Amino acid sequence: MHLRWTVIPLSLLLISLAVAEDTQPGYADPVMPPYRINTDGFNSGERDIRAVLDSAGKELWRYFPDYEIEPFVVTRGHEGPIVLFGRNDRKEIVMRLDTSNTFWSQYAYQFAHEFCHILCGYEDDGSTNKWFEETICETASLFAMRAMWRSWKKDPPYSNWRDYRDALRSYADNSITTRKHIYDIYEKGLPAFYQEHKAELEANAGLRDLNGAMSLVMLRLFEEDPRRWEAVRWLNHKPSPKGETFPEHLTAWHNAVPERHKAFVEKVAELYGVELGR
Repeated sequence: MHLRWTVIPLSLLLISLAVAEDTQPGYADPVMPPYRINTDGFNSGERDIRAVLDSAGKELWRYFPDYEIEPFVVTRGHEGPIVLFGRNDRKEIVMRLDTSNTFWSQYAYQFAHEFCHILCGYEDDGSTNKWFEETICETASLFAMRAMWRSWKKDPPYSNWRDYRDALRSYADNSITTRKHIYDIYEKGLPAFYQEHKAELEANAGLRDLNGAMSLVMLRLFEEDPRRWEAVRWLNHKPSPKGETFPEHLTAWHNAVPERHKAFVEKVAELYGVELGR
């Protein structure tokens, strides 16, 4: 069954995605996994950078109990944010953020996206389904920043940063309202939207206009039950075989997740109009 959407203004989308300000996940504040920050080129101090990155990362990391990831290092990039497939000489994952100074919202947005790739167990397997992981990671940016807006009301990194929470929320909201392709999803339905852009997505996983629109659909699912984030740790549980289709990709994910997350993957497949195999 293909789900249909009603055309609504983007301003109403923000209302539909509204989350009560006092809503807090029932998870203890986690300790971030080990990572270093090379401050060269950021033009800001490590203490402040780490305060922002920790805050963004914790909004995802709290849903990954007993998950171990490789140590990573955050460095300054100049060609867009990215997590490199190759490790450095210290056997660390290398994450590059393309921001600097005190653009804290940009730090948070980029870090949450790239951290999500690490949580997904990203693989250099040449899969044509990488667009889906990119969509999930775009969702992570919005989710983390909206969660930071709530968290910073009571527990900002520094007391004088509390008011900056509104800038974080505005940054996320602006990202939502600029995803104009959401109109196409509302009008045609997500399955038709995916089929229409399938060739583009398979050729270029990082089409932000397309991934960003689909991330708004996913955002509702994750904010409805944030425990679903843990499911992404099995998204790349093994390298994708050459020629793997999207239905096969979702089926492999569904088979890999524990029982508690199977209903979620089934819901994602239904949203895309995909029938899972066995």
